[in-house]
Amino acid sequence: MKNDRNILDSKLYIITNNITNFFMTNLYFLLVISPLLIYMVIFQEKVSLRGMLLLSILLGPAVTTLFSVMGKLIRSGEISATKDFFHFYELNFLQGLLIGIIVNIVIGIACFDMGYFNSNGNIYVGYLFLAIIIFTILVQFYIYPIISRYNIKISYAFKISLKLLVKKFYISISCLSAIIIILAIIKFTKLSLVGLLFGASVISYLIMKIEDKTISELQEEIKERYNSQ
Repeated sequence: MKNDRNILDSKLYIITNNITNFFMTNLYFLLVISPLLIYMVIFQEKVSLRGMLLLSILLGPAVTTLFSVMGKLIRSGEISATKDFFHFYELNFLQGLLIGIIVNIVIGIACFDMGYFNSNGNIYVGYLFLAIIIFTILVQFYIYPIISRYNIKISYAFKISLKLLVKKFYISISCLSAIIIILAIIKFTKLSLVGLLFGASVISYLIMKIEDKTISELQEEIKERYNSQ
């Protein structure tokens, strides 16, 4: 009876601890992207594409940090939400920010060109730039998890991400499906507050879970490349 009680207490502790870690990690994520959130709340319908692209570069280091923390949770089974989040945020800030800038420049130019060609009746050319936007979004499913785990050059991270996007396209679809399912559950169950407080950390955990094997398999390739230099 005592053993059963200990097991119950242990399981309850693990569940409570994980819920707390997900919540705290998500809270810190919202904190570091708060300028973007404040801008969206204040301006609402008047939000401009330029403003969104400028402020959303903050998502680069924030998302990378989420993947770092969730990756550690998957591999080791435990994290210290506060300590790990800010440790990885400092570690990932520069690379994450640079990638965020590059990605937003590509998306910004593609959005502008798509609007230009669509307004001039060149719909098919507009579709080409829409494809570039979608392609850029899908690349991010790989590049942020990769730099969250490996300290490599940005150019090489993009190269690996592009290769994985082509070779393992089903993983991108799986990640996208996970996001759509989570958002659909939040919408239809009307749990918007729960989604706000846990959504980002849960989604990043699921993506890392889906990609964990693929990301781990890159270790030898990356080690071989940098050892040969």
